[in-house]
Amino acid sequence: MEKNRSIVRTMMMVCGAFAIFFTGFPHVWSIYQPYAMELTGWSQGQTSMCFYLAMATFVFGNIFGGRLQDKYSPRLAVSIGGGIFTAGILLSAFAMLPSPVMIYLTYGVMQGFGQGMIYTTIISTAQKWFPGRPGLASGIVVTANGLCGFFLAPLSRMLLAEIGISNTLLIVGAMIAVSWGLGWKFIKNPENTQENEKERKKQKGRQYTSGEMVRTKKFYYLLCTMLFGLISYLILSPLSQTVQIDRGISVSIAVSAVMLGSICNAGTRLALPALADKIGRIGCIKAVLLVSVAAMCLLIAGPAPLTTLCVVLMYGCYGGIMGSFPSLTSSIFGMEHSGENYGFVMIGIVIATFAAPAVTGVVSAGGLDINVAFGAGAASAVLSFISLILLERELKKECGIQNCERTKESGISGKMCDSVCKAVNK
Repeated sequence: MEKNRSIVRTMMMVCGAFAIFFTGFPHVWSIYQPYAMELTGWSQGQTSMCFYLAMATFVFGNIFGGRLQDKYSPRLAVSIGGGIFTAGILLSAFAMLPSPVMIYLTYGVMQGFGQGMIYTTIISTAQKWFPGRPGLASGIVVTANGLCGFFLAPLSRMLLAEIGISNTLLIVGAMIAVSWGLGWKFIKNPENTQENEKERKKQKGRQYTSGEMVRTKKFYYLLCTMLFGLISYLILSPLSQTVQIDRGISVSIAVSAVMLGSICNAGTRLALPALADKIGRIGCIKAVLLVSVAAMCLLIAGPAPLTTLCVVLMYGCYGGIMGSFPSLTSSIFGMEHSGENYGFVMIGIVIATFAAPAVTGVVSAGGLDINVAFGAGAASAVLSFISLILLERELKKECGIQNCERTKESGISGKMCDSVCKAVNK
């Protein structure tokens, strides 16, 4: 019985990671963009909107998919979300029309919404299979998202050069369809076991619905931590190659830095949540934000060769934030409604996605030095750190009000209450 359960759990994690892998597809749109512009005559601004629409609708897909899987089942959410995602990419191959409206609907809205539905569903389900190690579980599947650019970017370059954008989208769409089918087959909630029942008892008293969650200060502190924590990376990311080259770094080193950054991004998505299971989530995220502040300051005041190091570090910080927040959210607001709850927290991504280019746009339009944008990134990371401290204080306050009942029920002594509240990992 235990062996069969282990096999089912392994297949769920493998197929879940395979499906999550393709949710990183919008991040390689910059490779497809020149081919779309050449084929259709669209402007750079028109084609860039495909990426921003996918990012924005992704969050709303998380909210809807989370609610669907919380109320019904992960299989239903993956079936609908995966179908929308697959259809969006396949239809994009036939959407290269004089007007970009159709590809906005297919590559932008359909892809983003469908991705969001399966993303939150798979993360939430993975955590339920590993109730004692939710950080490790979510980190494993989220790592696959970070690896998408590393593997799919070179494949896309080759296919685009050989067979064009439409046929390339059909091939990618077919691969997504395979991941969708495997997800439908193997992604499901675990059966009731003694381990899961024990974990549910630990979670007693903190199973927030989304409506309850958004009425707490904790939610807004958490939202602001994600929002401001991502802006610094999103300011640097589009400039990561050009800023190195402008500072006299060779093209080969600049490209290698981005590739190494992708590996670092994926690595921290796995390593940091797993580490946080043992030493605490808030402490780990504090360390990430301090590295972000240091990296942005070095971009402003450090010698030119350190620019490459800063780029790699910022990719790692982005992965650390994206990998840590699913388990941090469920540790604060409970596992029962974790899918939908994390979707609401991810609204911070939407705001950050549009705020970062707005900052660089103002800097560019005003003829200001790029270091002004990096200064804004450093300030944003500081604001994220402050938001995290406020969240930590709110959790300590709540623990005191509840007279540590939560920790007592978990078999933890009252003397450890303060450290438990600080770590938010039990």
